[in-house]
Amino acid sequence: MLENLSKIVCLGFCFLLFALLSFAQNNESGKPRVVEILRANSLEYNEASGVKAKRLLGDVVFRHEEAYMFCDSAWFFDESNTIQAYNNVRIKQGDSVLIIGKYLEYDGNSKIAKMRDSVILKHNKSFLITDSLDYDRNIDVAYYFEGGKIYDEDNRLFSRRGYYHTKEKDYYAVDTVLLKNPQYDIFSDTLKYNTDSRIAYFFGPTNIVADSNHLYCELGYYDTSEDKASLSDNAWLRSSSNYLYGDSLFYDRKIRFGEAFMNVSVVDTVENMYAKGNYGYYYEQPQNAMLTDNTEVIYISDGDSIFMHADTVYISVDSLDYKLMRAFYKVQVFKSDMQARCDSLVFYSFDSIAHMFYSPVLWSDNNQITADHIEMYFLDKKPNKFFLNGNAFAIEQYDSLHYNQLKSRKMSGYIVEKKLRKIDLHNDCQTIYFIVDEEVDEIVAINKVLSSNMTIWLKNNKIENVWFYDKPDGETIPIEQLSKEQIFLKDFRFLDEYRPKSRDDIFIWKEIPSKD
Repeated sequence: MLENLSKIVCLGFCFLLFALLSFAQNNESGKPRVVEILRANSLEYNEASGVKAKRLLGDVVFRHEEAYMFCDSAWFFDESNTIQAYNNVRIKQGDSVLIIGKYLEYDGNSKIAKMRDSVILKHNKSFLITDSLDYDRNIDVAYYFEGGKIYDEDNRLFSRRGYYHTKEKDYYAVDTVLLKNPQYDIFSDTLKYNTDSRIAYFFGPTNIVADSNHLYCELGYYDTSEDKASLSDNAWLRSSSNYLYGDSLFYDRKIRFGEAFMNVSVVDTVENMYAKGNYGYYYEQPQNAMLTDNTEVIYISDGDSIFMHADTVYISVDSLDYKLMRAFYKVQVFKSDMQARCDSLVFYSFDSIAHMFYSPVLWSDNNQITADHIEMYFLDKKPNKFFLNGNAFAIEQYDSLHYNQLKSRKMSGYIVEKKLRKIDLHNDCQTIYFIVDEEVDEIVAINKVLSSNMTIWLKNNKIENVWFYDKPDGETIPIEQLSKEQIFLKDFRFLDEYRPKSRDDIFIWKEIPSKD
């Protein structure tokens, strides 16, 4: 009994002596502060064994500056000012940082802690789980290098390695990074995540994948609390069969809205349609896109594309997945066998009809048609027929001086194998066409006809036959008796100089002088 009491008193004295020595050393200027032993159920120290360390058992507590370390058992090495701690190991620093593990090596001189085996770092509401963690108390940074899982409210961040700044609350995840959210997954090479703002920053190829869409960039950020993204460097958004590209791209998931700036493209992979501009937006539900600033719309068709330019283009999709395109101001269209211009154009894929408004002009080969309103029908993306409503005027250029002309209130034309085959004229029809002696290939006379309604058949772009539905009023005049005024119908204007003759020409708008 007395022998046991003597051992306890001796142990207590040694413990007190060590604490006093530690306190004295901690206050020496210019030297690292010594780790303090605050508590242990027992302490063993035997210099005769050759091991210059103290063995602490049961409810062990250390303190180093403002950090506290807890464990079930530990070795404390006086000369190196280091600790080896085992089982139920914890480091607590301040009110918010807690590190838990099964084994710890702590160097009081370098202030670096190495926690191993089932490690958890808890900071405010976020958790980092890993098997190996080094924590540098000099700069308040934790490093993990054998895979880490970070939990922050709805977000889960996984990577092979990374580090965490406890002061800035920034996680830097590197190598095979995945941020999981109930609405989407973010895959990246390098990602910074702030637990205060809940914003993820990307520094490399990054994919943001959801059930409804897919975002990609190589630089940018995603605000997980607001569900907003700002992306750049090869940024794009895919929604169903549609893509939105831009030098920079903004996305709001709550309203399913994407906005792009500079070198913008909207691509429909089903319709083979590409729309370009320097500013654009896209709504996913309902599908609705707009492009402006140097806009171009391209329809790919059997290697013979349709190119269109306008100041602004709107594209929307109805409940049946048909597309409606509306183009406004200075619209020009180029296709190898057809060109057009007007001030506004509407195209609906359900009926494949293009409506042209405000001084529309349509050209094909050496033919020109004008009206107050033109409807062009397409079949398999190829012109099939057209309707001219109000002041319809069709012109065929025979040579630089002579033009076959058709004029009526309304007119319809039918195209077969890219050539005009039939034209129907309705109400107040007027025609001028030249009679050619085919043997000498010379014009010999002009035929002028007035009628209520008529049909003209063409072959190889030449008049083959004319049908009149009521008694016509006409005359044939020999070419040598013609005056200049007789070879043109009223309001004749051949506008070939305003015609876009190449893809580049659709961006050059020439104002047509008024008739007055």
